[in-house]
Amino acid sequence: MTILLAGIIVWIGIHLIPSLGVEYKQALVARMGLLAYQAAFALTVLTALGLIIVGWQSTRPAFVYLPIAELRPVAIGLVMLAVVLLGATGRATRIGRLVRFPQLTAILLWACAHLLANGDSRSLILFGSAACWAILMMIVITRREGDWQKKPAPSWTIELLGIVLSLAAIAGIVVIHPWITGMPIF
Repeated sequence: MTILLAGIIVWIGIHLIPSLGVEYKQALVARMGLLAYQAAFALTVLTALGLIIVGWQSTRPAFVYLPIAELRPVAIGLVMLAVVLLGATGRATRIGRLVRFPQLTAILLWACAHLLANGDSRSLILFGSAACWAILMMIVITRREGDWQKKPAPSWTIELLGIVLSLAAIAGIVVIHPWITGMPIF
């Protein structure tokens, strides 16, 4: 459990720096240079993910509540929607015109889906933390950036390509999920 908690703390901490520690980030960029800062940030995020995966795999779950079996298809649908939202992140999309924070909304949906499907202690810790973090980041970014400036919509070809890539990502997740978590999706 300690490794899982350490990974979550590192993940949340590194992601709060650009939003809440703007001056600290600027000082780091000034001292390290932008590319070195970005590399250190990425390495820290990968380290956090590694800690979360290893922590998840090494933590013996204790059941807190019994998930409702009929909600499993809902959970799977939420994860699929989350992957499509992730595919709309960082570029102009029609989805991005409907949802201000596609990446954070994806994480929130992913976390809620996993809370619907799992009733154990490690799920509560990981997915509950992820949901709270996503909501916190939406609030912090909204306060920092103010009004939502929507990007123009791309061509339908670009939009459909993004959806096709998201569907391919869903297929990849179905394949690797048992390897990472020890649990098959279907």
